[in-house]
Amino acid sequence: MKDKYCFNIPEGGSKSLDILDYCFNESTQTFLLKSGLDYGMKVLEIGCGSGKMSGFIAKQIGDNGQLIAIDNNQNQINAAHEFATHNKINNVLFKCFDAYDITDLNTKFDLIYFRFVLHHLSRPREVIKNIYSLLKSGGIAVIEEGIVNHAFTYPHSTAFGNERFEITDRHNNCEGIGRDGNFGIKLWHSMHHVGFNNLSLNIVSPALTSKTEKSMLREGLIDSKQSALESGLSEKEWEKKMHQLEHLIDDESSIVGFYQSIQVSGIK
Repeated sequence: MKDKYCFNIPEGGSKSLDILDYCFNESTQTFLLKSGLDYGMKVLEIGCGSGKMSGFIAKQIGDNGQLIAIDNNQNQINAAHEFATHNKINNVLFKCFDAYDITDLNTKFDLIYFRFVLHHLSRPREVIKNIYSLLKSGGIAVIEEGIVNHAFTYPHSTAFGNERFEITDRHNNCEGIGRDGNFGIKLWHSMHHVGFNNLSLNIVSPALTSKTEKSMLREGLIDSKQSALESGLSEKEWEKKMHQLEHLIDDESSIVGFYQSIQVSGIK
């Protein structure tokens, strides 16, 4: 069974993903280069989203390299393809493909990269095992995952970051028990047990302080509305949360500690 994504993806792609590009692209790019991303590589990107990281990877691997970039939503694939076309990026093959099905690609890669995918899956370790099998000997995996419990606001608001108080970590490592928003803290352990060597780790903790930065949270709340209502939140409760978010955005004294991310690379 495939996992249902908790964000609605409209035509033209999800604007709620812009905040990930804003908060993490610079540090992700630095970590990719440090981990060994290089000219001429064959790379798989899982969950390409907006396509901005696809563009960066494509530039690094050059015309002699190839990037296969997948996402499980066709609207998102269309948006990423449009971004690549607009920026004259020609060495990327975009595919609408599910993370659980990557072994069906039937090819080996020099490097596999993805960010903020595993915490959306009920069987994240299954995907880690599959990427290990798809790497060439000496191939590199670069994975970045969030820690939802790291998020906070001050002064405290239930509009964002309330998971810090509501979610407790599952310390067991069972698969198929629902999504784990704190899978980032288990990433090193999971990659080690699959067989990756020479593991390297980095932690990123973005903060949002300006009105412009905090307003990027709005799209995420809107795109996740349907999922929230299906999970039992009432329309009235959602509207209250939106009102609280607008207050948080307008309050110049408030800060938002965004989701922390853990970046781990390893070699097969």
